[in-house]
Amino acid sequence: MASIKEKYTIVIPARKGSKGIPHKNRKLMGYTLGIIPNILKKNVVIATDDEFIIDKYSDYNIFKRSNKVSMDHSSTKSLFLEMKGHVENSNIIMLYLTYPERSFEHILNAVEFYEKNKATSLLCSKKTKTSPFLMMYENGINGKQIINHDLHRRQDYPICFEISHFISIFKIKEIDNLNNNMYNKDTIFLPVDDFIDIDTTKDLESFNGNCKKIN
Repeated sequence: MASIKEKYTIVIPARKGSKGIPHKNRKLMGYTLGIIPNILKKNVVIATDDEFIIDKYSDYNIFKRSNKVSMDHSSTKSLFLEMKGHVENSNIIMLYLTYPERSFEHILNAVEFYEKNKATSLLCSKKTKTSPFLMMYENGINGKQIINHDLHRRQDYPICFEISHFISIFKIKEIDNLNNNMYNKDTIFLPVDDFIDIDTTKDLESFNGNCKKIN
């Protein structure tokens, strides 16, 4: 906890626009803010262009992102390039709002893994449901291998994983070296379970339904 307070800024991207779920970030904000201890409140920055969020969460640090980095096609990297001169601490913990099952313990585990490995950037990984060695690009009525190979036994397929933005951590000075998905060849990956990543109304309804069952 002390390490986070002294060395990390927790950034929550919360763009106003959302094609899949209207006002998605307004609906999900409470789940993420609710897991962060009050002692770290001053470490939290909400990066948004949504006046509703700015007004409702005015007791938090707000970074008002420009229209340029708030478009549907804007990358997360573009936001942090705009922000980096406004962040005091040397490390950023980025928390997408689409993972409402995330706990503060998950964040602490990620920070421990990041520091133990002396990393400059971290993302999460989860098991794939299907190996990319079994996948094809569409090519008319034919197919084209995504990975060119002639392997026929599943046990010969290299172990692969799917990238997850469940938690992302990176040094401010590393932003320029990251790609638009916030990783590079030096990024370390923390294995996590297949937590829900809310992208559609159906995802949100499913999550809310499971919450009611638990309660």
